[in-house]
Amino acid sequence: MIQIFEYRLNETVSSILSTIQTVMIVLFLCNSSIVLYFSKDDPRIIGLLIFQLMFFVGFGLLINTITIPVSRALMNNIMLLLCFSFVFLERLNMDRAIRQFVFAVVSLGVCALAVFILRKIPGINRFMMVFAVLGVLSLMLVSLLGKVEYGAKLSLTFGSISIQPSEFVKLSYLFFIAGCIVTWKDFRGFLIAGIGAAVHVLVLVFSRDLGTALIFLATYVFLIFIAYKNYLVLLIEILVASIGGIFAYSYFPHIRTRFIAWTDPLSVVDDKGYQISQSLFAIGTGGWLGSGLNKGMPNKIPVVVKDFIFAAISEEMGTIVAICLILIYMCTCIMIFNVAFNCTYSFYMLVVSGFGIIFTVQTILNIGGVIKFIPSTGVTLPLISYGGSSLLSMMLGIFICQCSEDLWTMPEKHSRRARY
Repeated sequence: MIQIFEYRLNETVSSILSTIQTVMIVLFLCNSSIVLYFSKDDPRIIGLLIFQLMFFVGFGLLINTITIPVSRALMNNIMLLLCFSFVFLERLNMDRAIRQFVFAVVSLGVCALAVFILRKIPGINRFMMVFAVLGVLSLMLVSLLGKVEYGAKLSLTFGSISIQPSEFVKLSYLFFIAGCIVTWKDFRGFLIAGIGAAVHVLVLVFSRDLGTALIFLATYVFLIFIAYKNYLVLLIEILVASIGGIFAYSYFPHIRTRFIAWTDPLSVVDDKGYQISQSLFAIGTGGWLGSGLNKGMPNKIPVVVKDFIFAAISEEMGTIVAICLILIYMCTCIMIFNVAFNCTYSFYMLVVSGFGIIFTVQTILNIGGVIKFIPSTGVTLPLISYGGSSLLSMMLGIFICQCSEDLWTMPEKHSRRARY
């Protein structure tokens, strides 16, 4: 299932490969759903399978309507990641699987509406300050009124509905940074973008949402490097980020807790290291080939449907599938950057590059924390973990990537379809 991401293949060969991949994805979804149905004897699984297949048909028709020709390689990867999400949420928690599917359907509609609206806004980079103000105000609202989860204020709760504004601020943040760089092509752009980025990060630090703060900081550092290609600035920014990390370790107890759990989880297995220890036990128990779908014990891992769903996949699908999943994420990141560097409009080249950075960093932070490569940061696995806010923001980013060449460039280009 590893995707071929080189977009300059012969058109016929590319079409054949993409069709084969699409068929394999459908077979994976159907086979997994049937296995779960016979294991759980839950008729809702078959009903969901039918709706999921209809969803993917609608997804393909919509993205082909928005831009022609569509990047089928990128879309196949997105569909496969969503299949993993649907299958393993059905395995872990059926009620959340249903909600995740509803989130996916709603996200598809919101993405189409967002693209339609953005097409109507020429020169969107002029509204960079609006994006900055809306983003900072949203984060401040969470820091004041947000619900505390695992030592950090992450979301706003309205009855049974929980919204995580930082997921959407990731996109407004990209529009702000890219707008500053494009509008002021000198030191002013760097300075204003830096001040705005610092305010976003400081508000997140105040909310103790340090995982998201790290994503924002890394996005700013690498996006500035892509724009200005100045190694001295890059080194200074990395140094400042390192000092910030030392400060966070010194002043936030839950960060020290995560470092203790990372360095020696078994020494605190009954307390701080329980979650990472269970994750490692699950991955080790699964071995190379896995215990089989619905035959493991992934529910022993706390927050398994969100932060640690990769451990559940590794346990039941095996290390080989887990490695292939990592390669799929890697190929997806490369394809997003391919889209970015082929944009003719510098503003959306930076926006798509920024989304590629966010997608890459978030994937590394999640999987790295699950396998004990780095301390756990509490961020979700893109497109697989449970969560409506995360899924919607990632889907919006993907739609922006797919439509970047066809959107918001110059009025005379609005009728021209994307070349990619």
